[in-house]
Amino acid sequence: MVPHRLRCTLICSLIFAVSMLLFAPPPMAAAAEKPIIVGAPIPRASAYGQNGERGMVMATEEINAAGGISIDGKKRPFKLTIVDSRDEEPGVPTSEVLLAIEKLILQKKANFIAGGPVMSECGMAAMDLYSRYKVVDIVGIGCYTPSWDAKVAENRSKYKYSFRASGSVKWYIKEAIDLLTKIKAEHGFNKIFISIDDSLMCRKAAGIVEKLAVKTGWEIVGSDKHPIGTTDYSVALSQCKKSGAEILFIWAYSPETSILLKQWASMEVPALPVGFIGAAEDPGFWAATDGKCEYSIVTLSEAGNTPSDVTGQTHAFYRNFEKRWGVPPRSTGCVSGYETMYILKDAIERADSLKPDKVIAALEKTNLPLVRGTATFDENHQIVYGYDPQTSVLGNWVQWQDGKRVTIFPDKAATGNIKIPPWLK
Repeated sequence: MVPHRLRCTLICSLIFAVSMLLFAPPPMAAAAEKPIIVGAPIPRASAYGQNGERGMVMATEEINAAGGISIDGKKRPFKLTIVDSRDEEPGVPTSEVLLAIEKLILQKKANFIAGGPVMSECGMAAMDLYSRYKVVDIVGIGCYTPSWDAKVAENRSKYKYSFRASGSVKWYIKEAIDLLTKIKAEHGFNKIFISIDDSLMCRKAAGIVEKLAVKTGWEIVGSDKHPIGTTDYSVALSQCKKSGAEILFIWAYSPETSILLKQWASMEVPALPVGFIGAAEDPGFWAATDGKCEYSIVTLSEAGNTPSDVTGQTHAFYRNFEKRWGVPPRSTGCVSGYETMYILKDAIERADSLKPDKVIAALEKTNLPLVRGTATFDENHQIVYGYDPQTSVLGNWVQWQDGKRVTIFPDKAATGNIKIPPWLK
């Protein structure tokens, strides 16, 4: 017979052993793996910066919730480290933006840089930093200058660290011309009045559009160049009305474009507004204009900012974004910022390494179905835009209809047809 004291000892030992089995932490939880640090320079006071930040945060949360990044037989999480680059605030010099990026590299020990800067001059200048420190960067928000291709092409070995997953003005202009060609074919229009903000970007873009439009059979019947901050557009709209224009082509990013479209509707100007209209991108623009923005056509730059069937992920992204942030995706940066994190994850896993040269080689072979279509990079490390979601990513032109932004171009993303104002018919 087992002595009482020994029996108690055996029972206590058994209880202890069972409790250790039941409550011991799982092997992966016992020692969390070192995170992969992604530094993100983002102008947090700007709409585009806010768009991109939300997309990047949401993607990071999803990736980590699914287990993280598979590398060297382990699962490691992303750690998104954001610094306010302030590059869209007035008076902030490029040198200050570059210092913020250097802080991410030297102090925060970022393995990669992604996100902004948004301003083209800052994004282009930062390419030299990435080359100096041998840090791979994927621009996911902004930096749309056509000069990107030329800079990379002139010295590919130096700028091999830089990739651009956001868009390019060159492609946006091509889309605009192709959309105008579609409208011309479907409705027989051939006269354009051009209205722009008086800024370098708007003047250059409008100049290119004007030349290409004339080549495709359009007649430019008038133009207006107004200072940023203009609050009365009635004179220019009267000129447009008298000109016989059927298209009012707008390239403007100032919030006062809400006044322009209100006056356009009140004056019943018989010309369809089309173009890059910064304020009209916002889901709240209908309320801001009391519905006067109806029929206006604007680019949101990226498929996925409105519901569509571009890929199997497009609708899911829209729903999840609205659920996560309480508002629908706005425009530029929401989708491209989100996709950037998945592009980086995919490249790291295929490289099975964090070494820059191996990740660069993997990025150059990217062929990844995402929200906008299929992500691939050209020889200048620019994400390839096009009209086939099997081989490229797609843009997104919408028309305000009955309080909603309805995708009308490109055709493979379209969920509705272009409507013409009754006073234009």
